[in-house]
Amino acid sequence: MNYGKRQFAAFDLDRIKPLGWLKNQLDLQAGGLSGYLGEVFPDVGRSSSWLGGPGESWERGPYYTDGILPLAILSKNTRVFEIAKSFIDWSLNSQNAEGFFGPEKNRDWWPRMVMLKALMTYSDLDKTGRVEEFVLRFLRYQLDRLPKEPLKRWAKARGFENLIPVFWLYEKTKLSWLLDLAKIIKEQTLDWTGFFLEMPFKEKMTRYFDFKKVDWNFFDLERENEAARDAFHRYSFSHVVNVAMAVKAPWYFYLIDGDKRHLDAALHGYDSVMAYHGTANYLFTGDEHLAGLNPSQGTELCAVVELMFSLENQVKNIGLARFASILEKVAYNALPAAIAPDFWSHQYDQQVNQISCTDTPHPWINNSQDANIFGLAPNYGCCTVNFHQGWPKFAAHLWLEAEDGVVFGTYAPSELAYTAPNGEDVTITADTSYPFRDEVTLLFKMDNPTEFALYLRDIPEKDGVEILMNGMPQDFAGDERGYLVVDRTWHPGDKLEVKWQLSPKVRFWQNNTLSVERGPLIYACSLGEKWTWLRGVRPAADYEVRPEKSWRFGLEPDVKFEVELGEVPLQPYSGESRPVVLRTQATEILNWQEELSSPGPVPENPEAGPSVEAELIPYGCARLRIAQFPVVKGKKDSL
Repeated sequence: MNYGKRQFAAFDLDRIKPLGWLKNQLDLQAGGLSGYLGEVFPDVGRSSSWLGGPGESWERGPYYTDGILPLAILSKNTRVFEIAKSFIDWSLNSQNAEGFFGPEKNRDWWPRMVMLKALMTYSDLDKTGRVEEFVLRFLRYQLDRLPKEPLKRWAKARGFENLIPVFWLYEKTKLSWLLDLAKIIKEQTLDWTGFFLEMPFKEKMTRYFDFKKVDWNFFDLERENEAARDAFHRYSFSHVVNVAMAVKAPWYFYLIDGDKRHLDAALHGYDSVMAYHGTANYLFTGDEHLAGLNPSQGTELCAVVELMFSLENQVKNIGLARFASILEKVAYNALPAAIAPDFWSHQYDQQVNQISCTDTPHPWINNSQDANIFGLAPNYGCCTVNFHQGWPKFAAHLWLEAEDGVVFGTYAPSELAYTAPNGEDVTITADTSYPFRDEVTLLFKMDNPTEFALYLRDIPEKDGVEILMNGMPQDFAGDERGYLVVDRTWHPGDKLEVKWQLSPKVRFWQNNTLSVERGPLIYACSLGEKWTWLRGVRPAADYEVRPEKSWRFGLEPDVKFEVELGEVPLQPYSGESRPVVLRTQATEILNWQEELSSPGPVPENPEAGPSVEAELIPYGCARLRIAQFPVVKGKKDSL
């Protein structure tokens, strides 16, 4: 494979139409905090400096725009689109003669990197070339200024985000000075390749850093002061959102200098972090900073959506289907779990094993005690403005374009408007309730027979697969990237059915634990949920959630399951939804203690109590849950 070339391309957003439950997620989101945040959160309201007001001038306006713009386009919500466009228009009109843009009172490079991504999305709609010219002027300004005003703080940690618009325009223009700029940005950005290859933090970060002594002003001395540089590196390399963002960084570094170390880090960086900080929701712990293997540690919601965006880029850039499989695991489990079903509140931190969401002490590294309540802005407002990108960008990357056809890499109900290599307009409709069901039907509409390739991601967890073309069994070969390749002449009315055989499987994790998966869904023992208003004005209020059931359960390694399929509603991730239930026997764990409103560390030698009947539901449906279970070697008689 030629890893130095982007494997697939994203479609313009007006080419993709979410359907079914996914469309409803976007509609609920647009009708919740995403669509009305400016009315309840002043930082993205009329006072925002990114609208010309006197208020917040850093990252919140750009973060918000980057999420709600694709949301508005994909949901066809004109009201939300006008909100997003107000930020876009102000930014475009703010550019000075030198090329700089944004609020003058905050000249940090970092928030401009985020707004550039939003502007790239807007360019899908504005075909005048205005956006490209705007971005070129700014990048030319950077080329001149970065040697004198180098990246610092978050911009230094996240400089690879700046490379996204650089290479976006280089692919369009082939201007050589853009590569010069890319080299400067890489030189001023933290060495994420080295981080992923060496993985310097193999334990909970409190072992390496005293977070009570953090001083950003001290960090600013890192270019001249070795102690400041060491502190900045430890803080920045361990910040979970930085790590989630940086998963995509080494590939961009590889484009710049061709060093195979970057490629190795691009292919395996995610795995290196998971080995020491991974949990059963396919995220690394980080209640602000990397936190080890305990499934009771939290993970920041910003890290969820940023890891999704990194994986979307990995699929697009590198092409390997395995990144799409991981993306589905994160999107279909961790994302909905951290957002209320009505989309009016969210968590800052989520725990894989989460027995309460309360404003009480929890085992966080560097967050306040309210970090896992559901609310408007628990702990800190970054997730309040940033979580909006999760579902929209996921939907935007369901379908990708290959040189010879289309890629259906992550499965969800949707429709694609595709122009084939011969110029024929083709509509492909994916009729499915995946991931709650294990089949997808693709319907093809066109005027004339048309030849192109269709790449379908193979599901590695399957027990088998049946593929029918117009009702007749077919056998398609897979390629080295992990896709089934259907290369044929398509005819109007063609129907392709893919039916996977998915059964519950146990996956073993570190510290003598296991999880239960069926396809892309992770399953959890639901504890019931009692929601209590805590503070604030409804619907954008803060809520505590307490359990209604016991939580101390483990599973035997050879446990058996009965699969029960229920209705798949338009909102499958509500607390009441039970689209799939796994029935099994669990074992009470007698020596598993509660610590800081959370399950304590999973006992190394679980003391097995009696057996109990248990129901496991999809992780994203359970805001309180046990999803990473102690492995039980033996048990007492059933009650």
